[in-house]
Amino acid sequence: MGKMTKISGLFTAAFLIAGCSSSGEETNSQTADPAENETVVSQEINGNTEENAEDNVESDVNIDTEEGTSDDGDAENVDASEETGKSNEEETGTSNEKGSDTEVYGGAQLNPNYFIDTKVINQPDRFYIAYAIDRDREKEQMGPPEQRLETSLFNNDPSEQDILSSYADLTLERPNLYVEFNQEGNELAATSAQSLLFYESLFGISDFYGVEYITFLNPDGEQRITVAERTVDDTIVVKNERGETRGYYAVYDKELEETLFIAGGELGEQVVNESGEPLSFPETIEKMRSVEADMFYSSAIVEGIEIVNSSITNDVAKVQYTMDENEVTDADRTVFENAIQLAALDFHAWEVELINDTLKESRTYPLVGQ
Repeated sequence: MGKMTKISGLFTAAFLIAGCSSSGEETNSQTADPAENETVVSQEINGNTEENAEDNVESDVNIDTEEGTSDDGDAENVDASEETGKSNEEETGTSNEKGSDTEVYGGAQLNPNYFIDTKVINQPDRFYIAYAIDRDREKEQMGPPEQRLETSLFNNDPSEQDILSSYADLTLERPNLYVEFNQEGNELAATSAQSLLFYESLFGISDFYGVEYITFLNPDGEQRITVAERTVDDTIVVKNERGETRGYYAVYDKELEETLFIAGGELGEQVVNESGEPLSFPETIEKMRSVEADMFYSSAIVEGIEIVNSSITNDVAKVQYTMDENEVTDADRTVFENAIQLAALDFHAWEVELINDTLKESRTYPLVGQ
């Protein structure tokens, strides 16, 4: 028993000694000399650094490769951008060039309700019908085209007995005008001179409202009647009666203190080109500038007004011009614009736009049918 106790004590002591030894090694590993720890850490850092260096080398190679690719791509992109820029500049230049011909300035659409007035101009060789276009009537006189046509015809009938306003009813179904008379005989009579002026005024004013055909009807509704010394039994074609007019020239009336206009065809001015075809709208505008010296009429395009461009497309007329502000008065400009309106009406234009490059403005005048 005593031996067993002694042996047991020896085992216990040995176990305790072994436990203490193991605990000391763990403690020593945690509390080792700092230099030894620094050496270990340094080795680990150096190892990591070498690995990182290798990674960095590979990364640098990749970056160089990517940069090389990027540089080539950037060069291509720059070239493409430059080409695109040049293309855009060319397109912009073309657009600007096109835009310069059709540049639109500030402006307004003028009163669409116009009236046509006439005045007989007495010259040694003959009588002439001169026209004026008026957009300044009182508001109560405004109305649809048929009403304004009727007013214009009734107010400018050169016959002594006012044949139209006294003995006829008018119906406009554009391009047809129907004139239905309620009387026959002496009531519709006129002198030869009055007869000529009556029909010239009738055809001219009607033409300015887009009328192409005129039908006279007697009280029985038939197409046969004698009016102002002329027997009419068929529909009248206005164009055939007026002939080629083409352009309007200015005549100043001292009595009215107003400038009126006579058609070029009536004055013997050029109305056809070298091929015998009626002058185009641009040719008409160009011709309106020239007038022989010592005539009782003059050009409506005074010195100081220069035509830049003129055209008529889809029934819309355009005239672009410049003006010398020191030379051209407001009255000169009004005369010019009125003459252009009448010239455009000869072509049955629906509207005419007058573009003033000097004042940077445009004026649109509604014409036939508006």
